[in-house]
Amino acid sequence: MTSSRRHPFIPRKSNILRLPIQRLNSTPENAASSSLRATSGWVKPDTIIQNSHHSQDPVPPSPIEAILIRDRLVYIKHDDSLHLPHSNISGNKARKFFALNNVPAMDFPDAIVSYGGPQSNAMVALAAVVSSKNWELEERQESGEGDDEVSGSLWELDGIEDNIRIGAEENGDFLEFMSMESNDVGAIQDGVEADSRALLDGHDPSVTKISPLKKRFIYYTKNVPRYLRKYPNGNLLRALALGMEMRTLSHDEYSQLFGGLHGGSVMAPADLDAPVPGRSLWMPQGGACSIAEPGSDVLAKEIIDFWSSNGKGMALAVCVPGGTCTTALLLHRSIQKLMRQTSSENKNALDIRVVVIPCVGDDEYALRQMCNLDKGVGGKGDPNDMPWILRPRADIGYGSARRKAGGYFTFGEPAKAILDTFDEMNEEGLNLDLIYGAPAFSLLLQHWRSRDPTCPIAGRQIMYVHSGGLEGIASQLTRYKHKGLLDARTIQ
Repeated sequence: MTSSRRHPFIPRKSNILRLPIQRLNSTPENAASSSLRATSGWVKPDTIIQNSHHSQDPVPPSPIEAILIRDRLVYIKHDDSLHLPHSNISGNKARKFFALNNVPAMDFPDAIVSYGGPQSNAMVALAAVVSSKNWELEERQESGEGDDEVSGSLWELDGIEDNIRIGAEENGDFLEFMSMESNDVGAIQDGVEADSRALLDGHDPSVTKISPLKKRFIYYTKNVPRYLRKYPNGNLLRALALGMEMRTLSHDEYSQLFGGLHGGSVMAPADLDAPVPGRSLWMPQGGACSIAEPGSDVLAKEIIDFWSSNGKGMALAVCVPGGTCTTALLLHRSIQKLMRQTSSENKNALDIRVVVIPCVGDDEYALRQMCNLDKGVGGKGDPNDMPWILRPRADIGYGSARRKAGGYFTFGEPAKAILDTFDEMNEEGLNLDLIYGAPAFSLLLQHWRSRDPTCPIAGRQIMYVHSGGLEGIASQLTRYKHKGLLDARTIQ
Protein backbone atom coordinates (compact mmCIF):
# COMPACT_ATOMS: atom_id res chain seq x y z
CA MET A 1 0.00 0.00 0.00
CA THR A 2 1.15 3.49 -0.71
CA SER A 3 2.71 4.91 2.44
CA SER A 4 1.91 8.40 3.64
CA ARG A 5 4.48 10.99 2.60
CA ARG A 6 6.04 13.62 4.81
CA HIS A 7 7.37 16.81 3.30
CA PRO A 8 9.93 18.92 5.15
CA PHE A 9 9.08 22.53 5.89
CA ILE A 10 11.24 24.88 3.87
CA PRO A 11 10.71 28.36 5.35
CA ARG A 12 9.89 31.10 2.92
CA LYS A 13 9.15 34.70 3.65
CA SER A 14 5.56 35.43 4.62
CA ASN A 15 4.73 31.72 4.69
CA ILE A 16 2.57 32.36 7.77
CA LEU A 17 0.37 35.44 7.57
CA ARG A 18 -1.82 36.15 10.57
CA LEU A 19 -5.00 37.84 9.44
CA PRO A 20 -7.49 39.05 12.04
CA ILE A 21 -10.48 36.91 12.88
CA GLN A 22 -13.34 39.35 12.97
CA ARG A 23 -16.92 39.34 14.18
CA LEU A 24 -19.63 40.07 11.66
CA ASN A 25 -20.72 43.34 13.26
CA SER A 26 -17.20 44.73 13.59
CA THR A 27 -15.84 44.14 10.09
CA PRO A 28 -14.66 47.11 8.04
CA GLU A 29 -16.61 45.74 5.08
CA ASN A 30 -19.89 46.21 6.95
CA ALA A 31 -19.14 49.92 7.22
CA ALA A 32 -18.28 50.22 3.55
CA SER A 33 -19.85 52.99 1.56
CA SER A 34 -22.61 52.34 -0.94
CA SER A 35 -20.18 53.08 -3.76
CA LEU A 36 -17.89 50.35 -2.50
CA ARG A 37 -20.84 47.95 -2.28
CA ALA A 38 -21.66 48.71 -5.88
CA THR A 39 -18.34 47.26 -6.96
CA SER A 40 -18.97 44.04 -5.05
CA GLY A 41 -20.83 41.01 -6.25
CA TRP A 42 -21.07 37.24 -6.40
CA VAL A 43 -19.49 35.49 -9.36
CA LYS A 44 -21.24 32.43 -10.80
CA PRO A 45 -19.50 29.06 -10.31
CA ASP A 46 -19.91 28.31 -14.04
CA THR A 47 -17.58 31.23 -14.81
CA ILE A 48 -14.94 29.74 -12.54
CA ILE A 49 -15.30 26.32 -14.18
CA GLN A 50 -14.89 27.85 -17.65
CA ASN A 51 -11.71 29.61 -16.58
CA SER A 52 -10.31 26.42 -15.10
CA HIS A 53 -10.67 24.60 -18.42
CA HIS A 54 -7.97 26.79 -19.92
CA SER A 55 -5.29 25.78 -17.42
CA GLN A 56 -5.90 22.22 -16.30
CA ASP A 57 -2.70 20.71 -15.00
CA PRO A 58 -2.30 17.00 -15.74
CA VAL A 59 -2.81 14.99 -12.57
CA PRO A 60 -2.09 11.25 -12.76
CA PRO A 61 -4.94 8.98 -11.67
CA SER A 62 -4.86 8.00 -8.02
CA PRO A 63 -3.69 4.39 -7.60
CA ILE A 64 -6.03 1.45 -7.05
CA GLU A 65 -4.91 -1.29 -4.67
CA ALA A 66 -6.50 -4.72 -4.29
CA ILE A 67 -6.44 -6.09 -0.73
CA LEU A 68 -8.14 -8.91 1.15
CA ILE A 69 -10.34 -7.93 4.08
CA ARG A 70 -12.04 -10.79 5.91
CA ASP A 71 -11.35 -12.99 2.88
CA ARG A 72 -13.12 -10.61 0.52
CA LEU A 73 -11.25 -8.80 -2.25
CA VAL A 74 -11.64 -5.03 -2.03
CA TYR A 75 -10.33 -2.40 -4.40
CA ILE A 76 -9.09 0.74 -2.65
CA LYS A 77 -9.12 3.88 -4.77
CA HIS A 78 -6.35 5.82 -3.03
CA ASP A 79 -7.46 9.42 -3.35
CA ASP A 80 -5.56 9.91 -0.09
CA SER A 81 -2.38 9.84 -2.20
CA LEU A 82 -3.74 12.32 -4.76
CA HIS A 83 -2.16 15.79 -4.50
CA LEU A 84 -3.10 18.72 -6.69
CA PRO A 85 -0.37 20.99 -8.06
CA HIS A 86 0.47 24.16 -6.15
CA SER A 87 -1.99 23.85 -3.24
CA ASN A 88 -1.23 20.14 -2.70
CA ILE A 89 -4.69 19.50 -1.30
CA SER A 90 -5.50 15.81 -1.34
CA GLY A 91 -8.25 13.25 -1.00
CA ASN A 92 -11.91 14.10 -1.32
CA LYS A 93 -11.24 17.86 -1.31
CA ALA A 94 -8.81 17.50 -4.21
CA ARG A 95 -11.72 16.17 -6.27
CA LYS A 96 -14.17 18.82 -5.10
CA PHE A 97 -11.84 21.75 -5.65
CA PHE A 98 -10.08 20.40 -8.74
CA ALA A 99 -11.61 23.08 -10.98
CA LEU A 100 -10.99 25.87 -8.48
CA ASN A 101 -7.37 24.81 -8.10
CA ASN A 102 -6.90 25.02 -11.87
CA VAL A 103 -8.04 28.62 -12.22
CA PRO A 104 -5.05 30.89 -12.96
CA ALA A 105 -4.35 33.40 -10.22
CA MET A 106 -5.11 36.33 -12.53
CA ASP A 107 -8.62 34.92 -13.20
CA PHE A 108 -9.23 33.80 -9.62
CA PRO A 109 -12.04 35.48 -7.63
CA ASP A 110 -11.01 38.28 -5.30
CA ALA A 111 -12.50 36.36 -2.39
CA ILE A 112 -13.79 32.90 -1.57
CA VAL A 113 -16.56 32.99 1.04
CA SER A 114 -17.75 29.91 2.89
CA TYR A 115 -19.01 28.70 6.26
CA GLY A 116 -18.93 25.68 8.57
CA GLY A 117 -17.20 24.29 11.63
CA PRO A 118 -13.84 25.52 12.95
CA GLN A 119 -12.11 22.20 12.17
CA SER A 120 -13.60 21.61 8.72
CA ASN A 121 -11.55 19.77 6.09
CA ALA A 122 -13.09 21.92 3.36
CA MET A 123 -12.07 25.05 5.28
CA VAL A 124 -8.36 24.21 5.30
CA ALA A 125 -8.46 22.98 1.69
CA LEU A 126 -9.97 26.26 0.50
CA ALA A 127 -7.40 28.18 2.54
CA ALA A 128 -4.64 26.22 0.80
CA VAL A 129 -6.04 26.93 -2.67
CA VAL A 130 -6.35 30.67 -1.99
CA SER A 131 -2.88 30.76 -0.42
CA SER A 132 -1.40 29.08 -3.50
CA LYS A 133 -2.94 31.75 -5.74
CA ASN A 134 -1.30 34.47 -3.67
CA TRP A 135 2.04 32.69 -3.98
CA GLU A 136 1.51 32.55 -7.72
CA LEU A 137 0.77 36.28 -7.87
CA GLU A 138 3.76 37.07 -5.66
CA GLU A 139 6.08 34.95 -7.79
CA ARG A 140 4.82 36.65 -10.93
CA GLN A 141 5.37 40.06 -9.39
CA GLU A 142 8.89 39.23 -8.25
CA SER A 143 10.00 37.50 -11.44
CA GLY A 144 8.01 39.55 -13.89
CA GLU A 145 6.60 36.41 -15.47
CA GLY A 146 4.62 33.30 -14.62
CA ASP A 147 6.01 30.69 -12.30
CA ASP A 148 5.35 27.07 -13.19
CA GLU A 149 6.01 25.68 -9.74
CA VAL A 150 4.55 27.19 -6.60
CA SER A 151 5.51 25.86 -3.20
CA GLY A 152 2.96 23.46 -1.72
CA SER A 153 1.12 25.05 1.17
CA LEU A 154 -0.18 21.94 2.89
CA TRP A 155 3.06 19.99 2.48
CA GLU A 156 4.97 22.82 4.16
CA LEU A 157 2.37 23.01 6.91
CA ASP A 158 3.12 19.42 7.91
CA GLY A 159 6.49 20.69 9.04
CA ILE A 160 5.04 23.81 10.64
CA GLU A 161 2.66 21.79 12.77
CA ASP A 162 5.40 19.42 13.95
CA ASN A 163 7.62 22.36 14.91
CA ILE A 164 4.77 24.11 16.71
CA ARG A 165 3.75 21.00 18.63
CA ILE A 166 7.29 20.24 19.78
CA GLY A 167 7.99 23.87 20.63
CA ALA A 168 4.73 24.26 22.53
CA GLU A 169 5.57 21.21 24.63
CA GLU A 170 9.02 22.60 25.42
CA ASN A 171 7.97 26.21 26.03
CA GLY A 172 4.46 25.79 27.43
CA ASP A 173 3.29 28.86 25.52
CA PHE A 174 1.54 27.89 22.31
CA LEU A 175 0.80 31.15 20.55
CA GLU A 176 4.02 32.82 21.71
CA PHE A 177 5.97 29.90 20.28
CA MET A 178 4.10 30.24 16.98
CA SER A 179 5.21 33.85 16.86
CA MET A 180 8.85 33.00 17.60
CA GLU A 181 8.80 30.38 14.85
CA SER A 182 7.46 32.92 12.37
CA ASN A 183 9.81 35.91 12.53
CA ASP A 184 8.05 37.39 9.53
CA VAL A 185 4.85 38.10 11.44
CA GLY A 186 6.35 39.48 14.66
CA ALA A 187 6.08 38.23 18.23
CA ILE A 188 3.00 38.05 20.41
CA GLN A 189 4.14 39.38 23.79
CA ASP A 190 1.33 39.68 26.30
CA GLY A 191 0.49 36.11 27.32
CA VAL A 192 -1.23 33.17 25.68
CA GLU A 193 -4.81 33.62 26.80
CA ALA A 194 -5.03 37.40 26.33
CA ASP A 195 -3.31 37.33 22.95
CA SER A 196 -5.29 34.40 21.59
CA ARG A 197 -8.53 36.09 22.62
CA ALA A 198 -7.40 39.29 20.91
CA LEU A 199 -6.40 37.33 17.80
CA LEU A 200 -9.77 35.62 17.61
CA ASP A 201 -11.58 38.94 18.12
CA GLY A 202 -9.60 40.64 15.38
CA HIS A 203 -7.40 42.83 17.61
CA ASP A 204 -3.72 41.89 17.50
CA PRO A 205 -1.50 45.02 17.51
CA SER A 206 1.67 42.96 17.81
CA VAL A 207 1.21 41.31 14.44
CA THR A 208 3.02 42.84 11.50
CA LYS A 209 1.58 41.96 8.11
CA ILE A 210 4.22 41.44 5.45
CA SER A 211 1.90 42.36 2.62
CA PRO A 212 -1.85 42.22 2.09
CA LEU A 213 -3.12 39.06 0.45
CA LYS A 214 -4.31 39.74 -3.07
CA LYS A 215 -6.90 36.99 -2.83
CA ARG A 216 -8.87 36.41 0.35
CA PHE A 217 -10.64 33.54 2.04
CA ILE A 218 -13.41 34.61 4.40
CA TYR A 219 -14.96 31.93 6.58
CA TYR A 220 -18.02 32.20 8.82
CA THR A 221 -18.38 29.98 11.86
CA LYS A 222 -20.06 29.91 15.25
CA ASN A 223 -18.23 31.18 18.33
CA VAL A 224 -15.03 29.17 18.74
CA PRO A 225 -14.82 27.06 21.94
CA ARG A 226 -12.67 28.62 24.66
CA TYR A 227 -10.03 25.88 24.59
CA LEU A 228 -9.65 26.18 20.82
CA ARG A 229 -9.41 29.96 21.14
CA LYS A 230 -6.62 29.51 23.66
CA TYR A 231 -4.84 26.69 21.84
CA PRO A 232 -5.63 26.74 18.10
CA ASN A 233 -4.83 23.34 16.61
CA GLY A 234 -5.51 21.01 13.73
CA ASN A 235 -7.32 22.40 10.71
CA LEU A 236 -8.02 25.74 12.41
CA LEU A 237 -4.31 26.28 13.02
CA ARG A 238 -3.47 25.35 9.46
CA ALA A 239 -6.16 27.52 7.90
CA LEU A 240 -5.13 30.54 9.98
CA ALA A 241 -1.51 30.00 8.98
CA LEU A 242 -2.61 30.00 5.35
CA GLY A 243 -4.29 33.40 5.73
CA MET A 244 -7.93 32.55 6.40
CA GLU A 245 -10.06 35.38 7.79
CA MET A 246 -12.59 33.99 10.24
CA ARG A 247 -15.85 35.74 11.06
CA THR A 248 -17.37 34.38 14.26
CA LEU A 249 -21.14 34.64 14.64
CA SER A 250 -23.49 34.07 17.52
CA HIS A 251 -25.64 30.95 17.34
CA ASP A 252 -28.67 33.03 16.32
CA GLU A 253 -26.74 34.96 13.64
CA TYR A 254 -25.31 31.74 12.24
CA SER A 255 -28.71 30.02 12.16
CA GLN A 256 -30.33 33.05 10.55
CA LEU A 257 -27.79 33.11 7.73
CA PHE A 258 -27.06 29.44 7.15
CA GLY A 259 -29.89 27.49 8.77
CA GLY A 260 -33.45 26.89 7.70
CA LEU A 261 -34.13 27.80 4.08
CA HIS A 262 -30.50 28.85 3.56
CA GLY A 263 -28.99 25.61 4.85
CA GLY A 264 -27.40 23.52 2.11
CA SER A 265 -28.25 26.01 -0.64
CA VAL A 266 -25.85 26.42 -3.54
CA MET A 267 -26.66 30.15 -3.51
CA ALA A 268 -25.33 32.71 -1.05
CA PRO A 269 -27.88 33.67 1.63
CA ALA A 270 -30.03 36.59 0.53
CA ASP A 271 -29.05 38.51 3.66
CA LEU A 272 -25.31 38.13 3.04
CA ASP A 273 -23.68 40.70 0.76
CA ALA A 274 -20.42 39.98 -1.02
CA PRO A 275 -17.95 41.12 1.66
CA VAL A 276 -15.16 42.62 -0.45
CA PRO A 277 -14.86 44.85 -3.52
CA GLY A 278 -14.59 42.85 -6.71
CA ARG A 279 -15.68 39.30 -7.45
CA SER A 280 -16.57 36.96 -4.60
CA LEU A 281 -17.32 33.26 -5.03
CA TRP A 282 -19.81 31.71 -2.62
CA MET A 283 -18.79 28.19 -1.61
CA PRO A 284 -21.50 26.20 0.22
CA GLN A 285 -20.49 24.14 3.24
CA GLY A 286 -18.27 21.26 2.20
CA GLY A 287 -18.04 22.47 -1.41
CA ALA A 288 -21.54 21.21 -2.27
CA CYS A 289 -22.02 22.94 -5.63
CA SER A 290 -21.22 22.70 -9.33
CA ILE A 291 -17.58 23.64 -8.67
CA ALA A 292 -17.13 19.99 -7.65
CA GLU A 293 -18.42 18.55 -10.96
CA PRO A 294 -15.17 18.59 -13.01
CA GLY A 295 -13.28 16.70 -10.31
CA SER A 296 -16.08 14.15 -10.05
CA ASP A 297 -16.00 13.70 -13.83
CA VAL A 298 -12.28 12.92 -13.65
CA LEU A 299 -12.80 10.43 -10.82
CA ALA A 300 -15.63 8.73 -12.71
CA LYS A 301 -13.49 8.33 -15.82
CA GLU A 302 -10.65 6.82 -13.80
CA ILE A 303 -13.04 4.28 -12.28
CA ILE A 304 -14.70 3.47 -15.62
CA ASP A 305 -11.34 3.02 -17.36
CA PHE A 306 -10.05 0.74 -14.62
CA TRP A 307 -13.17 -1.42 -14.46
CA SER A 308 -13.46 -1.68 -18.24
CA SER A 309 -9.98 -3.23 -18.27
CA ASN A 310 -10.10 -5.23 -15.05
CA GLY A 311 -13.74 -5.85 -14.12
CA LYS A 312 -14.26 -8.94 -16.32
CA GLY A 313 -17.94 -8.08 -16.65
CA MET A 314 -18.60 -8.20 -12.90
CA ALA A 315 -20.93 -5.80 -11.13
CA LEU A 316 -19.22 -3.14 -9.01
CA ALA A 317 -20.28 -1.11 -5.98
CA VAL A 318 -18.25 2.09 -5.58
CA CYS A 319 -18.49 2.95 -1.88
CA VAL A 320 -18.03 6.55 -0.77
CA PRO A 321 -18.14 7.90 2.81
CA GLY A 322 -20.61 10.78 2.93
CA GLY A 323 -20.67 14.10 4.76
CA THR A 324 -22.62 16.50 2.57
CA CYS A 325 -22.74 13.55 0.11
CA THR A 326 -21.53 15.86 -2.67
CA THR A 327 -18.93 13.44 -4.03
CA ALA A 328 -21.38 10.53 -4.01
CA LEU A 329 -24.10 12.44 -5.88
CA LEU A 330 -21.83 13.97 -8.50
CA LEU A 331 -19.89 10.72 -8.98
CA HIS A 332 -23.21 8.92 -9.52
CA ARG A 333 -24.21 11.46 -12.17
CA SER A 334 -20.84 11.20 -13.92
CA ILE A 335 -20.70 7.39 -13.89
CA GLN A 336 -24.27 7.10 -15.18
CA LYS A 337 -23.42 9.46 -18.03
CA LEU A 338 -20.27 7.53 -18.95
CA MET A 339 -22.05 4.17 -18.80
CA ARG A 340 -24.76 5.46 -21.15
CA GLN A 341 -22.04 6.67 -23.50
CA THR A 342 -20.29 3.29 -23.36
CA SER A 343 -23.56 1.52 -24.14
CA SER A 344 -24.31 3.79 -27.10
CA GLU A 345 -20.87 3.05 -28.54
CA ASN A 346 -21.68 -0.69 -28.55
CA LYS A 347 -18.98 -1.43 -26.00
CA ASN A 348 -19.37 -4.01 -23.26
CA ALA A 349 -22.04 -2.79 -20.88
CA LEU A 350 -20.87 -1.95 -17.37
CA ASP A 351 -22.84 -2.42 -14.16
CA ILE A 352 -21.49 0.11 -11.67
CA ARG A 353 -23.43 1.69 -8.84
CA VAL A 354 -22.37 4.34 -6.33
CA VAL A 355 -23.09 3.56 -2.68
CA VAL A 356 -22.90 6.36 -0.13
CA ILE A 357 -22.19 5.55 3.52
CA PRO A 358 -23.57 8.41 5.64
CA CYS A 359 -21.11 9.63 8.26
CA VAL A 360 -22.95 12.87 9.05
CA GLY A 361 -26.61 12.41 9.86
CA ASP A 362 -28.66 9.45 8.69
CA ASP A 363 -30.11 8.08 5.46
CA GLU A 364 -32.88 10.69 5.37
CA TYR A 365 -30.35 13.50 5.75
CA ALA A 366 -28.17 11.99 3.00
CA LEU A 367 -31.09 11.68 0.59
CA ARG A 368 -32.27 15.23 1.32
CA GLN A 369 -28.77 16.63 0.75
CA MET A 370 -28.33 14.77 -2.54
CA CYS A 371 -31.76 15.72 -3.90
CA ASN A 372 -31.15 19.40 -3.10
CA LEU A 373 -27.71 19.35 -4.69
CA ASP A 374 -29.02 17.53 -7.77
CA LYS A 375 -31.53 20.33 -8.32
CA GLY A 376 -28.79 22.89 -7.75
CA VAL A 377 -26.62 21.46 -10.54
CA GLY A 378 -29.41 21.11 -13.10
CA GLY A 379 -30.98 17.78 -12.18
CA LYS A 380 -34.55 16.95 -11.20
CA GLY A 381 -33.80 15.88 -7.64
CA ASP A 382 -35.51 12.55 -8.31
CA PRO A 383 -35.04 10.35 -5.20
CA ASN A 384 -35.19 7.29 -7.46
CA ASP A 385 -32.13 8.47 -9.39
CA MET A 386 -29.68 8.80 -6.53
CA PRO A 387 -26.74 6.80 -5.21
CA TRP A 388 -27.68 3.81 -3.10
CA ILE A 389 -27.54 4.51 0.64
CA LEU A 390 -26.00 1.94 2.97
CA ARG A 391 -28.05 1.60 6.14
CA PRO A 392 -26.99 0.00 9.43
CA ARG A 393 -28.29 -3.42 10.33
CA ALA A 394 -31.03 -3.14 12.91
CA ASP A 395 -29.50 -5.81 15.15
CA ILE A 396 -26.12 -4.09 15.52
CA GLY A 397 -25.46 -1.87 18.55
CA TYR A 398 -23.06 1.05 18.91
CA GLY A 399 -23.07 1.70 22.63
CA SER A 400 -23.04 5.38 23.58
CA ALA A 401 -22.49 6.49 19.98
CA ARG A 402 -25.67 4.89 18.67
CA ARG A 403 -28.34 7.32 17.59
CA LYS A 404 -31.78 6.99 19.14
CA ALA A 405 -33.10 6.17 15.68
CA GLY A 406 -31.42 4.81 12.59
CA GLY A 407 -28.35 3.20 14.13
CA TYR A 408 -25.81 5.58 12.59
CA PHE A 409 -22.80 6.88 14.48
CA THR A 410 -23.00 10.36 15.92
CA PHE A 411 -20.66 12.41 13.76
CA GLY A 412 -17.26 12.96 15.33
CA GLU A 413 -18.14 11.25 18.61
CA PRO A 414 -15.58 8.64 19.72
CA ALA A 415 -16.96 5.11 19.84
CA LYS A 416 -15.39 1.75 20.63
CA ALA A 417 -16.85 0.20 17.47
CA ILE A 418 -15.10 2.84 15.35
CA LEU A 419 -11.80 2.31 17.15
CA ASP A 420 -12.09 -1.47 16.74
CA THR A 421 -12.58 -1.04 12.98
CA PHE A 422 -9.69 1.44 12.84
CA ASP A 423 -7.40 -1.13 14.51
CA GLU A 424 -8.60 -4.03 12.35
CA MET A 425 -8.08 -2.10 9.11
CA ASN A 426 -4.59 -1.05 10.25
CA GLU A 427 -3.75 -4.72 10.73
CA GLU A 428 -4.99 -5.38 7.19
CA GLY A 429 -2.69 -2.63 5.90
CA LEU A 430 -5.41 -0.04 5.30
CA ASN A 431 -4.96 3.27 7.13
CA LEU A 432 -8.22 5.11 7.77
CA ASP A 433 -9.19 8.24 9.64
CA LEU A 434 -11.61 8.10 12.59
CA ILE A 435 -14.15 10.63 11.30
CA TYR A 436 -15.13 9.19 7.93
CA GLY A 437 -13.04 6.15 7.00
CA ALA A 438 -13.38 3.95 10.09
CA PRO A 439 -17.11 4.69 10.65
CA ALA A 440 -17.79 3.95 6.97
CA PHE A 441 -15.94 0.64 7.08
CA SER A 442 -17.68 -0.27 10.34
CA LEU A 443 -21.00 -0.07 8.50
CA LEU A 444 -19.61 -1.87 5.47
CA LEU A 445 -18.41 -4.80 7.57
CA GLN A 446 -21.92 -5.29 8.95
CA HIS A 447 -23.01 -6.26 5.42
CA TRP A 448 -19.82 -8.08 4.41
CA ARG A 449 -21.50 -11.47 3.82
CA SER A 450 -24.99 -10.21 3.06
CA ARG A 451 -27.01 -11.90 0.33
CA ASP A 452 -30.03 -9.70 0.89
CA PRO A 453 -31.03 -8.35 -2.54
CA THR A 454 -31.87 -5.01 -0.93
CA CYS A 455 -28.28 -4.64 0.32
CA PRO A 456 -26.45 -2.36 -2.16
CA ILE A 457 -23.14 -4.27 -1.95
CA ALA A 458 -24.55 -7.82 -2.05
CA GLY A 459 -23.24 -9.88 -4.98
CA ARG A 460 -20.90 -7.12 -6.16
CA GLN A 461 -17.23 -6.38 -6.16
CA ILE A 462 -16.39 -3.47 -3.87
CA MET A 463 -14.30 -0.40 -4.61
CA TYR A 464 -13.81 1.97 -1.69
CA VAL A 465 -12.88 5.57 -2.48
CA HIS A 466 -10.38 6.58 0.21
CA SER A 467 -11.18 10.22 0.94
CA GLY A 468 -7.98 11.01 2.89
CA GLY A 469 -7.99 12.83 6.21
CA LEU A 470 -5.05 10.85 7.60
CA GLU A 471 -3.25 13.98 8.80
CA GLY A 472 -5.88 14.36 11.53
CA ILE A 473 -5.46 10.93 13.12
CA ALA A 474 -3.26 12.12 16.01
CA SER A 475 -5.77 14.72 17.20
CA GLN A 476 -8.61 12.23 16.71
CA LEU A 477 -6.85 9.61 18.84
CA THR A 478 -6.32 12.24 21.53
CA ARG A 479 -10.10 12.59 21.82
CA TYR A 480 -10.39 8.82 22.21
CA LYS A 481 -7.81 8.97 24.97
CA HIS A 482 -9.74 11.71 26.77
CA LYS A 483 -12.90 9.59 26.50
CA GLY A 484 -11.10 6.69 28.18
CA LEU A 485 -11.28 4.47 25.10
CA LEU A 486 -7.47 4.21 24.82
CA ASP A 487 -5.54 2.56 27.63
CA ALA A 488 -1.87 2.65 26.68
CA ARG A 489 -1.16 3.81 23.15
CA THR A 490 1.42 6.18 21.78
CA ILE A 491 -0.22 9.07 19.97
CA GLN A 492 2.13 10.60 17.42
